[in-house]
Amino acid sequence: MKNTFDIIKFIKNLLQLSPRQIENETKAANFIISVLKKHNIPYYLHYFSTKIPKTKKEFLIADKKKIPCRGCCFVSGETKNKDYLISSLIPSHFFIDKSNINFNPQCKGISLSNFYFAPALAISKKDLPYILKAKKVFGKVIVEPIKHKAVNILVGNKKNPKTICFAHYDSIEKGAIDNAAGVAVLMKAIILKPKTLENNLYVFSANEELSYEKPTYWGYGFRAFEKKFLNIMIKTKKIIVIDCPGNNKTNILEDDNLAYLAFPIKNKNKFKNKIKIITGDIEKLMNVYHSDLDDLSQIKEKYLNEAVEKLLNEVY
Repeated sequence: MKNTFDIIKFIKNLLQLSPRQIENETKAANFIISVLKKHNIPYYLHYFSTKIPKTKKEFLIADKKKIPCRGCCFVSGETKNKDYLISSLIPSHFFIDKSNINFNPQCKGISLSNFYFAPALAISKKDLPYILKAKKVFGKVIVEPIKHKAVNILVGNKKNPKTICFAHYDSIEKGAIDNAAGVAVLMKAIILKPKTLENNLYVFSANEELSYEKPTYWGYGFRAFEKKFLNIMIKTKKIIVIDCPGNNKTNILEDDNLAYLAFPIKNKNKFKNKIKIITGDIEKLMNVYHSDLDDLSQIKEKYLNEAVEKLLNEVY
């Protein structure tokens, strides 16, 4: 079958809407719907309400030097010292309620790896020396909770699917690998093999990155789907999550810890033997994770096509 879908162009179009939060998430949904319409693919819209943090202002000063920073929290407030200067690669639940300054030791830029329910500011690791040497550190962040009408876009069999495939389309920062690549893989699989829609369900999921649900603030769009469609999740044989492919060879992983990170549903124990994650190089991802460095240069088309092939092998 002739390939009529330009997977790289599709990702470029999604990246123009980054970061894909709130208004831009809605624009991303509309773009995905427009592509489905172009290819005459029927879809169903599952709307749900959520709340998302929007950082209005942030600053950080170390001994009168202004340090570049980004807010990464759900609440407004001040950071008056450097008592909690932490790696953002430490799981968020350890410091979820602690005001902190955080950095990703593997990333050259400012990486919004974790969000916290206390005032928190992310910095680049190159600015760590200024913080460490400073006698006085003071920061402030102003956050506004935004009510948002999100939408999961369902394509295929939503009555008794053999397999349910998910890819979230929202992002923190540019989000090329995470997860424009996953959305592109899902879309190409649908367009290449529309016959698979008869027995499978594909879900373009909203609101994966940020919500006010505590302590697991990510994955809310998946849980919204789970709440409405629990019956078909129980009946389905497999659940496949496409998250962060394209930066290296494709992996299909079955791991409880990874499933919690990639697909944190409420009934995880009930479905843990059904869940597979299609992904790329997770360690390499950490070099650009939730930063503006997660751009198109991180992705290779051959790895995206490999992920499409592996996905289609799973749903046949």
